[in-house]
Amino acid sequence: MSFSLPNYNGRQPNNTAYIKTFVFGSPINLWRTLSYTKTDGTTVSVVTTSSENYKNLFIQGDLFVDGSIINPSDLYLKQNIDKIDEETTNKLLNLKPSSYTLKDDPTNKLHYGFIAQELEEELPILIQNKPDEKYSKIKAINYLEIIPLLVNKIQLMQKEIDDLKEKLYQGKDT
Repeated sequence: MSFSLPNYNGRQPNNTAYIKTFVFGSPINLWRTLSYTKTDGTTVSVVTTSSENYKNLFIQGDLFVDGSIINPSDLYLKQNIDKIDEETTNKLLNLKPSSYTLKDDPTNKLHYGFIAQELEEELPILIQNKPDEKYSKIKAINYLEIIPLLVNKIQLMQKEIDDLKEKLYQGKDT
């Protein structure tokens, strides 16, 4: 049996070419699976962060969910609960819904929404900066929290309609 030694033509072989380097110091596993029991008694498994240092999730691109997006909203979690005042919901009337395309989208897909800087003038609490090192000055909108404002405005408008109807019908009886 004969062995042949590789010939590198006088050069030294690259002994580290296929060695992966691991950097330690942060958690190796960012995610963990937990199980909990729902109110109907069924058990559900969920994926959650493994560390308090990783509370937010930033997804570059679209998020598709086969199911619902559920926000915890239990009374147990809340304090300083107040009704939304009419002055706040009237700010909705100053918003300027827009259609637009995104600069980096080669498909030029049409979107509907608001311009963050314009919405910030009326409802600054709904604006945050994008959690991205490259674009940290880019503003983002919390669209979900617009919903309670819309519902409150609809309720106020419906009450006004009902009051006007009642006055109209009272005038016809005389």
